[in-house]
Amino acid sequence: MDMSGKKLPLGLKVLLGLVNVAAVAYAGVNLWLKFNRDKLFDGMVANAGSIDDFVGREMPAFDVEQPDGTHITKDALIAGKEVTAVVLYASWCGPCEKEFPEMDAIYRKYQDRMGMVGIDVDGLDTMEDVRKYQDSHDLTFPLALGAGNESLDFVKTKTYPTTLLVDREGIIRFCRVGSIPTAELFEELVTFFLGDDYVQEEPALYTFVALVKGKAGQGVTFTVMTKDGEQTFVTDEGGTCQVVLRQRGVLPVKVLSAPEGVEIIDGGETTTGMISTLVKLPVR
Repeated sequence: MDMSGKKLPLGLKVLLGLVNVAAVAYAGVNLWLKFNRDKLFDGMVANAGSIDDFVGREMPAFDVEQPDGTHITKDALIAGKEVTAVVLYASWCGPCEKEFPEMDAIYRKYQDRMGMVGIDVDGLDTMEDVRKYQDSHDLTFPLALGAGNESLDFVKTKTYPTTLLVDREGIIRFCRVGSIPTAELFEELVTFFLGDDYVQEEPALYTFVALVKGKAGQGVTFTVMTKDGEQTFVTDEGGTCQVVLRQRGVLPVKVLSAPEGVEIIDGGETTTGMISTLVKLPVR
């Protein structure tokens, strides 16, 4: 529509001005992300690895309250269960919102053998926030408030969600700082702990990320050397690859190939971590 030579109504001028401002702001945010994505990712890795390595330790006793006034204790939660999931979350957490239905599907499938609780540990949340979250989400597993609860001081995390898996003996065998995005991944982790052939292993869910010129690097092929041998993986269109391993550790990683325009650096070699489960692949 050609409006040259015509006066625009004031309301339309304001609207067009707002659209232009929004467009400039959006472009600015994208530009900032492009040049700072590496720094953001490095900060995520540092934060994910900043909590104590309590895998292999006995799950401490805790007592948290649900919106209806009933309490959940560690002993009651794990009693008679082969595995128990303790998920620390916040009411405003987007990744929590995404993963909870996925997790709940697996909990419903194995709840006769599995315990689970979601504990809101954000300092700004209240019991009313937990109640509203419970009322607005169709979850089978219980929710409780843990903010300010001294019995949860053994876990100090500012990254939500953080998930712990506790075995039938009450030992923490798995910790994930960050989301478990699909039901399939959660089930793969949970089933490590089920059955009469359970052994005291410490599985890990690693997220491998390829960042290329501030963008996702799709199609990067890499290997991870585990105690079971070398395994090969490829990053997806989001530049990531989710990998469940039976045993966590400082494991050798090597990039084998990358698409045209992607440079392999540092000989293509890096390692996984013991605590942090985010791994940046050596490409640019």
